[in-house]
Amino acid sequence: MASELCKTISVARLEKHKNLFLNYRNLHHFPLELLKDEGLQYLERLYMKRNSLTTLPENLAQKLPNLVELYLHSNNIVVVPEAIGSLVKLQCLDLSDNALEIVCPEIGRLRALRHLRLANNQLQFLPPAFGSLPFTWVVN
Repeated sequence: MASELCKTISVARLEKHKNLFLNYRNLHHFPLELLKDEGLQYLERLYMKRNSLTTLPENLAQKLPNLVELYLHSNNIVVVPEAIGSLVKLQCLDLSDNALEIVCPEIGRLRALRHLRLANNQLQFLPPAFGSLPFTWVVN
């Protein structure tokens, strides 16, 4: 499985794919292959639903700077790193069906964000700044 994943990511890097589908791969960690060297600079949409991810890398925005859509629903993510606020082109972020207890206020820096899904998490509250942001968000 690991070699298949490496091959999929290598092809995406070589062919400068804009979309990468890593759904249903039973991933427990964010694939380091995505973050090697300069990352996948051309990638705009990353689909990683229904895995077993618990964290996201701090250098996600640095290695995948052109992400427009990030689909991470149905994982076990507990914390979203502050660096998520540096994905300046991000328009859609799906974190539904995870184990989030808090949402970092840095998501509020995502001025291009139009859709934020947070349903079915363990959220106790949302940062106050969320009320004035121009996006659609869905919580429980």
